[in-house]
Amino acid sequence: MIGSLRVRLALTGSLAIYLPVLLVFAVTMLNRSEESRVAPDGTEHVVASTGIEPTPWAVFTVLALLPVTAALAWWWSGRAVRPFERIREAAERIEAADLSLRVGTAHGTTEAIGLAAAFDAMLDRLERSAQVQRRLVEETSHELRTPLAVLITGADVLLRHPEPDLDLYREGLERSRNAAERLRDAVGELLVDARGRARVIDRRPTDVTALVREVFEEVGAFAASRSVRLELRGGPAEAPVDGPSIRRAVANLVHNAVKHAPAGTAVAVAVERSAGTIAVLVADAGPGVPAVERDRVFERFWRGDRAPGTGLGLPIARQIAQAHGGDVTLLDAEEGCRFRLDLPVPEA
Repeated sequence: MIGSLRVRLALTGSLAIYLPVLLVFAVTMLNRSEESRVAPDGTEHVVASTGIEPTPWAVFTVLALLPVTAALAWWWSGRAVRPFERIREAAERIEAADLSLRVGTAHGTTEAIGLAAAFDAMLDRLERSAQVQRRLVEETSHELRTPLAVLITGADVLLRHPEPDLDLYREGLERSRNAAERLRDAVGELLVDARGRARVIDRRPTDVTALVREVFEEVGAFAASRSVRLELRGGPAEAPVDGPSIRRAVANLVHNAVKHAPAGTAVAVAVERSAGTIAVLVADAGPGVPAVERDRVFERFWRGDRAPGTGLGLPIARQIAQAHGGDVTLLDAEEGCRFRLDLPVPEA
C-alpha cells in the first residue's frame, strides 16, 4: 500500500496541511501567568510560569480537521495521479491488441501531459508497424502461393500422365525450375527488406561514385549476358550515408534497368552533386512505364505486364533512400526509364 504513488502523495499532503494546524494550536494555547511569592526574609518575588490550557472547542476543532485534511489530500493526490492511471488503463486494454486506443489529451502536470503525448506517439508507431507487417504478410503469402502452385501443378501433371516421355519431363522440370527461381528471388528480396527495416543507419563519409563502381562489378556479368553496356558518368561525391544500404539501393535500380534494357543498348548511371544533395540517375532504353501505371512502380510486388522479377527492388530502394532523408523518383524520359535517387548532404 505504501508503494502507491497516490498513498504517498496523500500522506505527504496531509502532513503538509495538518502540521501547521497543530503548530498554530500549540502556540495559541500557550498561557503565561505571573504570581508573587514572599521569601522567608520578607522580600516579595514575582514568579512567571508558562503552560498550555486547551479549551474543549479548540481540541474539537483540531481533531475535526484531521479527517478533513486527509480527505482533501486524498482528493488532490487522486487528481495528480489520474493521468498516469489513464495511461495504465490504456496499456492494459492494448494487451487485447486494440492498437487504435489512445490516451488522448491528459490534464495535470506538464510531466503527465508529456508522458501521455509520448505514449500516444509510441502507439501511432506501433499501429503503423502492425499495419505494415499485416500487409507484408498478406502480400508475401499471395506472392509465394503462385510459384508453389506451379510446382505442385507441374508435379501432379507428370505423375498423372499415363505415358510420360523425356520431353514431357524436361518441360515439367523447366517450369519447376522457373517457379523455384521466382520463389528463391522473392524470399531473398524479402530477407533483404526485413534486414533493411531492422538495420540501424550507420552514417559514415562514403564516396557514392565508388559504390556505383562496386555495383557495376556485381551486375557486370548479368549485363554482359544480356548484351547490355554499363556506363558511369560523374566524379567523386562523398556523403555521410550507410554504405551497404545505399549500395543495395543503387544495385536494385541498376539491376532493374538491365532487366528491361534491350540487347545492344546501355544503362547509363550519372552521379551529380548540387547544393545539399547528391543524385544518382539510372537510365535505360527499355519499353518504359505507361503513364497510367507510373504511380504503381513503387508498390510492393507490383510488376508491370508481369515483367520479370519480384516487384520488390524499387520499393526497397525507395525505403532505403527515405531512411536517409531522401527519395527515389521516376522521371520523365523520351524513351525507357529514368530513376533518380536523391541523398541529402549537410552543408559544410
